[in-house]
Order: sequence, then C-alpha cells, then structure tokens
Amino acid sequence: MSIDNTAQFIPKRIKPTAEQLAIQTAQKRVLLIDANAGAAKTTTLALRLAEALYRGRLPERMLALVFTQAAKLALKQRLGEIGVAAAIVKRIRIETFDELAGAILLKIEGGAPTPVASWEALRPYALQALENVSHKYAHRYPLEVSTTNTAIAQFLKLQLRTKARLDFHGPDFEYNSIEDNIEMLGMSRTNYLWIREYESMRGADSGEIDFRAPFDATYDLVRLMAEDAPLREQLPQFQVIVADELHDLNEASFRLLTLLIRRSNAFFCGAGDKDQVIYTWSGADHRFLRERFEQEFPALQRYPLTCSYRYGPELAAAVGAFKDKASASALARGTQIDLLEYDATDAGACAAQLVAALQRWQADGHLFGAAAILLRDRDQSIRVETALFRQRIPYTFVAMQSYLCSQEVLMLRGMVAIARKDLHGIQSAQRRAEILEALIVFAEIPFSHAELQQAKEDVSTYPELLEGFLTNQLGKSSNKDKAAQTLAAVEYLRALAPDAPAGAALQHVCELMNLEQTARRIYVDPDQARVVAKSIAGFVAVCVEEGADMASFSTWLDTMESGVADAKAGVTIACIDQIKGLEYAHVLVPYLAIDEFPRSKAESREEENRFYVAVTRARERLSLFTPRDAAYRSRFVAEMQIDKAMGSGARQLRKTQVKAAIGAQGAP
Repeated sequence: MSIDNTAQFIPKRIKPTAEQLAIQTAQKRVLLIDANAGAAKTTTLALRLAEALYRGRLPERMLALVFTQAAKLALKQRLGEIGVAAAIVKRIRIETFDELAGAILLKIEGGAPTPVASWEALRPYALQALENVSHKYAHRYPLEVSTTNTAIAQFLKLQLRTKARLDFHGPDFEYNSIEDNIEMLGMSRTNYLWIREYESMRGADSGEIDFRAPFDATYDLVRLMAEDAPLREQLPQFQVIVADELHDLNEASFRLLTLLIRRSNAFFCGAGDKDQVIYTWSGADHRFLRERFEQEFPALQRYPLTCSYRYGPELAAAVGAFKDKASASALARGTQIDLLEYDATDAGACAAQLVAALQRWQADGHLFGAAAILLRDRDQSIRVETALFRQRIPYTFVAMQSYLCSQEVLMLRGMVAIARKDLHGIQSAQRRAEILEALIVFAEIPFSHAELQQAKEDVSTYPELLEGFLTNQLGKSSNKDKAAQTLAAVEYLRALAPDAPAGAALQHVCELMNLEQTARRIYVDPDQARVVAKSIAGFVAVCVEEGADMASFSTWLDTMESGVADAKAGVTIACIDQIKGLEYAHVLVPYLAIDEFPRSKAESREEENRFYVAVTRARERLSLFTPRDAAYRSRFVAEMQIDKAMGSGARQLRKTQVKAAIGAQGAP
C-alpha cells in the first residue's frame, strides 16, 4: 500500500495487538491470516481496510467478501466501532461471494433469471428433472426414483456440493463414458442423471439461465469466465480486497476470488482458521488455506492471529495442545474447564450428569439461556431432551428441531396412532401430514409428487383417512416384501392391549420392519442412515425406560413436545455444524466416548475440527462429559491435556491480571 510501515490509522475503542498491527501495516500484496477461534479476525480485516483508506485508497475501489449476511453485518459494525465513518463504510463494497457474482452476471447478461431462495421453492424444479430422467432413461437403466422430501433434500444437497467442487468440469469429463464418470464421482446413476437433467433445465448447459438458487451465481460466473478469457476483462477492478472465514472456501468461490485478485493485481488480505473446516459437504476443503493459495500466489505472506478475545488462557492452552499450534488469550479472566465422568454402561448417565451441571450453573447465579449443549449429531438429542424435560429445564434449538419431530420418530408415533385409532389426538394438521409422509418413506411406498401432496392435504384435514389410506396403499404397493412387513407391524400393534408396554411394542415393530436396513436404503448418505438408525434405537430405549403403555404413549409425547420449549430462557441445543460464529457463556459437550465423538467412520481431521469448533464457542465455562472408564473415552479428552492447561492457564491469567492492574495504577 506504501513503503511506510508505520500505522496511519489509529482506531477508537481498541488498542491493536502487535499481531494486528503487523497485518494492518503489511506491505506484501497478498496476505493470509492464520487465525485462531475468537481471535478478532473481522476486527483485523476492518483495521486493514481502514489503513488502506488512510493511505489514500478510495472506498469505491475496495471490496470485502464474506459468506453470510451475518458476516456482512459484523464487518460493517467493526468498521464503525474502530472509527470509520458510516458514510465511508457505505461506499465500501461489502458482499457475499454469491451476491457479487450475481451483480456481475446481471451486467453481462443484461437481465436477472428467476431467483429461487429456498429448498422448498426448488422442489418443483427437482421433481420435474427427476420426471424427465424417468421418461428418458427408465427403459435403459434401473433407477431409484423417490419423490419424498427426504429424497429431494438429499438431491439438492448433492447437486450443491457437486457444483461447489466443479465436479462436472474436470479434465476429460465430457469425453468420459457415463460409467467412468459415475465411478469417478462415487454417486449413483440416478443422481448423476438427475443432476445433469436439473442443470440442463436450469439452462446451465446453454447459457440461457432460467433460474438461480443460492450459490448458483458463483458457479455460473466461474464457468462463464473459464470458457471466455476476453469476458474476464468485464470483471470489476478493485485496489484492495479482503475476505473473511476463508475456511469455508470451495473450488468455485476460490476461483472467483483468484480471478478478482488477478484482474487488477489487487492488494489482498484474507483470514481463516484451517481448523474450522467442517463444511466438506458443501465443498469446503482445508487445502485452500494450506496449499492452494500458495500455489496461486507463491510470494504471499502469512501472518498469525493467536490471541483469543472469547475465552481465557486455560482454554487457549488446551486448544493449543489439542491442535498443536500457538494459542493464547488476550483476556484478564479465565475459562473454567470441567471434565465430568459418567458410567458408560448406563445409557442415561451422561444426560444425568449434564442436567446436574446445568443445575449447578443456575445455582451459581447464571441463566439457563447463557448455556448451550453442543451435539455431534442429532441422535444424541434424544437422551438430552428427555432428561431436560424430566427436570423441567427449558430448552430451545438452533438450526434443528426436537427429536420428536424427526421423520423416524414421527413414523413410529404414526404407527401407534393408527393402531390405537387415535388420529384425532394429533392436534396439528401439519403434524398429521408429516406423519403420513414419514409412514410413506419408511414403508417405501412408491408415490408421485402429486399423489403425495394430495394425500397429505387429505389427511391433514380428515385424520380418520390415514388408517385406511395406509392399508390400501400397502395393498397396492409394488414393493410386496416391505408392504408385508409394514402390514404385519400394524396388525401386531392393533392386537395389543391398552396397558401393553409401548417400548417393548416398538422394539418388536423395528424388528418386523427391519428399520436399520430400511434406513440404509432410504438415505443416500451412509452417515445420515447411521444417525437415523441410532435415533430409532435411542427413542425405543427411552420409551422402555419411561414405562409408558400404549394408551398413554401419545399423550406423553404430546406433553413433552409442547411443554418446555422456551426460546428466551431455555438452554440452547444445537449440532456443532450449525453454530460456527456463535458463542456462549457455558458450553457443554456430551458423549465424548469412542465411536460417539469422534465417530469411527468419519474423516479424522474433520472430526478434530468439529470438536475444536465446539470447545472454542465457550467464554466462561466448558463442561466435557466422558466415560469414567478410560478405555471408552474419546481420544480428544487426552489430547487437550486439561490438567496441564489449567495450571499453565492459571499462571498466565495471574500475569495478565497483574499487568492490567499495574497499567490501571499508572493511568491518569
């Protein structure tokens, strides 16, 4: 930016650390910040932009790229907090990758295709593409055709990942046979043909785009630029570019970023934490931060941001040991780490310990609403929710729903409701429709989308139709074996007395319907199939322990579903994948056991990153729950070296507090 390495911008309200000052005034054209969690990445990027402004760069020639609307707002707020005038902030272009791509395409194409913002709105397009595939290929290939919400959601997720990674645009892809491409991509023939048809319908093959969903603009622009070098001259030119959360980069967004940097040889500064790469399902990859940037820009300079402003030195030391990297805290307060043991042979012991920890938290004068239970996956919520409900501790959710609303549990609830002729007892019309769909999914009844929608509308209005509908459809189903299993399960439940134990009955239903194998057939993603199977087993076990009989089963679950949710005062329950960027005073991570976390068949580095994200959400207290028997413990517990971290962290905290006290005494 200039050869003067002295800071020209002096921020308000904060005193930059030495690490931040080095980044603020760095002279290299391409900078990459290797940041720890909570290390003020966004504030540091704001300092970099402010320094450029004070060195004479025009705000209109500056670009900040992020991945979410929340990140946009955060950067604008940080700029204001450090002293950049609001009028100047408005002149800086702060966009998500996809927003910028859409704006560039609008100028090139001269008009905007239909925007489709949600998966619900995309469903008709996906269904039409599937119908086209059936029409074109069913006579040539065996296809697995399903029109349920589950199948559509999995397809939309798969096509997004495929485009994010540019999987269909590798070397020789168009010249390979379908069989070679299917083998290379590791997907089913149906999904391969479905994605190709969907993109053809969207207009991606012809360039005449009919509609765009989130992320499509980035994908379309990168493809367009790759195929037309002169067109790259129409990319906007910026003198200064910054980018946040680079650990969420995928192939398409990385290529767009490099195109923009090269367009005008811009000064670039990007921040990311290679240990927060957990969105591999959307194409994120640690190699962008670790390798690809250096391959593209060999002269880049790396800078660290090691000091956290979120958690104290005890947790900083533990995180540093776990990830084998420099980690420190800038705070003059600590973060308590509690390692709480439970009996791994007792299925309810971990949840009981968790409840006790929350009760101690409240007894210490804290609010339940300041605590968060972070789960490896949603199947773990069954024990957690049930234990909270029993103790009347309110809870709420982030980006997930109660296990009572999961498709596999709704299916079992529906089976009991049909057997008991208690369909009017399900008060919500929407819930009745969801139960119907769950039954159709697990009974594997081949339904068209139109048939499914009509059936859901009928049952939501006239619940008494559900019993006859299911029996009739099973009788007509082409899947004779599955129909016979499901009918046998219904007849078994009908024959039970009202005082028969519900848990034992559902266990027998699971065996009759062979639900574990069913889950593996229904869910394309084997990890998801495993979660569903664990969820079913966990729910049945809780039903057995609760001791509810067939007559009281539905009432018990209805009471639980409606009784304790509290968005303001409740403990947060969330899966770790959904809470990046969030933080809580008290974080509780249960089930740190072998094959629970990390999960045995998951990618090792991603599991480590997921755990790192979880523990670094904590500000004041981190509670980790692990088996008493070390043979069953997650390896993550030992790798944190908690005893050593608590000791070294306490010493560092005393030094920081003494230094702060001396500074306060010397202040005017």
